[in-house]
Amino acid sequence: MASLQQQQSVDDYHIWRSDYGQIIHVPYRYSRVWEIEKLWNPEFIHWFFNKYWSCSIYIAILYAVIVHALQRYQQSRKAWVLRHSLCIWNASLAFFSIVATFRFGEEFMYTFLNRPILHSLCYSINPTSPASFWACAFALSKIAELGDTFFVVMRKKPLIFLHWYHHAVVLVYSWNSAVELTAAGRWFIFMNFFVHSIMYTYYSFTSYGIRPPRVLSMCITALQTSQMLIGVAISITVLNLKLNGTLCQQSMDNLALCFAIYASFAVLFMRFFYDAYMRPRKAAAAQQAIMTPNKESVNKKDE
Repeated sequence: MASLQQQQSVDDYHIWRSDYGQIIHVPYRYSRVWEIEKLWNPEFIHWFFNKYWSCSIYIAILYAVIVHALQRYQQSRKAWVLRHSLCIWNASLAFFSIVATFRFGEEFMYTFLNRPILHSLCYSINPTSPASFWACAFALSKIAELGDTFFVVMRKKPLIFLHWYHHAVVLVYSWNSAVELTAAGRWFIFMNFFVHSIMYTYYSFTSYGIRPPRVLSMCITALQTSQMLIGVAISITVLNLKLNGTLCQQSMDNLALCFAIYASFAVLFMRFFYDAYMRPRKAAAAQQAIMTPNKESVNKKDE
């Protein structure tokens, strides 16, 4: 830990200021900025999340209520098939995740490969850069991804606690983190984009009845589980750094929330992995209850 602390210098970071505070960040600049990324207004976005981040809590609560209400509504009704719609949905999210991995990953890889590890944990992304554009897109996409559950419920597939809990909590935490543009969020966002680019591509195929080898779904779940364990490790590392006086762009409140969420995810994903791939009697049932709505192949046409 001492070696990490010795890597910190005022020459290593820049400070961006707005009416709602300041952000310590790595001064990385993209060599090429896409036209859509030029629409980015850091002052407005900083104001928006500072003022409205708590709306994510109400959205998450409303989401949980609607999901369970729809389940009751569907109990006595025929399952929707939605084969083509589901494939388009998955393909759209896969495309978004792949592009976002590429663009956000440019800043992540620069910081990870060219700077001490402390910088990636304690200095945020540049608030005026394309990386922040994609970080904002990440937070907003968590609302869109709630639509995954619609396909689970309306197709009358098993809805496990991990599925809707994961969607609701990630939404709230990502919006809370956007307020201060947490430095460790660089890791969480990149990991999520990367895993989702693989996961939604996989489900684009399975939604049309194409069955890749079972080992692929196992690898995806393993990636998700590893993502959560890394999140726990990062939160503990940042806590130790802050307790030892290291300057980090992450509040204690957000850090506590981070640890609680990732620890709960790690436990739930490890249990799911065990039930799905290591416990023979429950393997089939667990496979049907996979956290995303796209695991099952469909042999019917849309009705």
